[in-house]
Amino acid sequence: MKLTQLRYFQTICKHNNITRASNELHVSQPSLSNTIRDLEAEFGVALFYRLSKGLVLTEEGEFFLQEATRLLEQADQLAGQMNALGKANQTVRLGVPPMLASLVFPHILQAYLASFPNTCLKMIENGTLTNKKMVSDGTLDAAIISCDGSLPASFGSCDLCSLDIVFYVSIENPIAVNSSVSLSDLTDVPLVMLAEDCFLTDYLCQRFRVLNQTPNIILHTNQITAIQQLVERNAAATFLFDNLIPTDRNIVRLAVDDLPSTQIKLIWNKNRHLSSGTQNLIRLARSEFGGLLCPPED
Repeated sequence: MKLTQLRYFQTICKHNNITRASNELHVSQPSLSNTIRDLEAEFGVALFYRLSKGLVLTEEGEFFLQEATRLLEQADQLAGQMNALGKANQTVRLGVPPMLASLVFPHILQAYLASFPNTCLKMIENGTLTNKKMVSDGTLDAAIISCDGSLPASFGSCDLCSLDIVFYVSIENPIAVNSSVSLSDLTDVPLVMLAEDCFLTDYLCQRFRVLNQTPNIILHTNQITAIQQLVERNAAATFLFDNLIPTDRNIVRLAVDDLPSTQIKLIWNKNRHLSSGTQNLIRLARSEFGGLLCPPED
C-alpha cells in the first residue's frame, strides 16, 4: 500500500466513478482500475460494488476510506511540518582553515549574506585534514580547503583561487638577506607551524621527508597573531600563505624554491543531501568566484 494508491482511492470515492477520477487526477483509467484491483488483492477484500449506476463502497471499503483519509491528513501535516523545518533551518555549517579564515572567508561571507540575507553561514575553524573528514561524515555541510591535487570521488568541488606559500622571517635573521630560500637550507631554523591537521604543515613535512630531513618545529599553533609575534621577535620563522601577515621593517617575506601554488577549493559531499542553503553557497562560489577570487595585496 502506497500513499499514491490511497490518494487515487480517495478521489475515486469522491466521484464514485473511474472516468471522472481519471480526469481530475490526469491519470489513465486503466491505472486507476489496476490500483483498486491491487488494493483488493493485497487485503483480500472487495472495496466496491460494481453497479450499473457506478461504484458503491462495500462495508470494508467504507472503513478503508475513513482510515485512508486519516492517514493522508497525517501525511500532509507531516509534509507541511518538514517543509517548515527545512525553510527555517537556514544555517550552513562551513569548515574553514585558520589561514583561509582571513584570506578567503570574508569575501565569501560578504557575497553570501548580500545574496541570501536570511541564511546563517556558520564558520567552523579546523585544519583542512579535519574539515575533509567532517564533510565526509556530514558534520559539516561544506568546507573551504587547501589542496595540491585531486580529491576523492565522493567530493564535489569548486575552485576559488590559488595561493603561494612563502617563508616569513625576522629582518634580524641572516636568512633575510636572501631573495628566496629552499627547504634544504632550513633544516636547523626554528619554526613555528600551524596545527598538524592543517594542509600546509602536513604538506611541508612530507616535502622535508622527501629530502630526508626533519624540520625544527618548536611550536604548533593556529594563532596567527602569536606566529607573527614570534617571527617579529626572531624567536622562530614560519611558512604561511602569501599576504597573510604584513611585512614591514621587522618581517621579511621570502619566496620558497620549487613549491607550486596551492589550490583553494570549496568542497561538499556528493553522496549526501544538500540543503538549499548549501546549494546556494555552491552556486554563488561557481558564479561569483570560479577560480578568480584573489585576496588583496598588503
